[in-house]
Amino acid sequence: MDQARIPLLARSIKDRFTLFQGSADPWVAHSWLKNLESTFGYMNCTDEEKVELAAYHLRDQAVTWWDMHKMIFGERHTTWSMFRDAFERQYFPATFCLARRQEFLNLKQGDRSVMEYNAEFSRLTDVCPYLVTQDYDRM
Repeated sequence: MDQARIPLLARSIKDRFTLFQGSADPWVAHSWLKNLESTFGYMNCTDEEKVELAAYHLRDQAVTWWDMHKMIFGERHTTWSMFRDAFERQYFPATFCLARRQEFLNLKQGDRSVMEYNAEFSRLTDVCPYLVTQDYDRM
């Protein structure tokens, strides 16, 4: 991989990526990760470049977390899937995921408008997509 390419890629998409400093709020981490993956959908970059671009946008506590994981991964080639899994384990605690799953299972439209209900439905399914893998599950 051409290491000089990472800062060039980062500059070319600077309006799409934000810095991630580490956050106790899983929604902030989730949003950052979703924005990254959305942007990657428009780019022609390798798995390794995705990891490097994500790492390039880490700051503060998140850099410390990533440095530790690089030691854990060792000399192995770090794939995007490995980065994403490690990131989710760190910033989406099991208690958060279980609580969102329960929120989804208990979701009712109630006095919300259809748009409000749909927005909440989408927000929750974004965290637990395995609950709506089929069209009949979404219904």
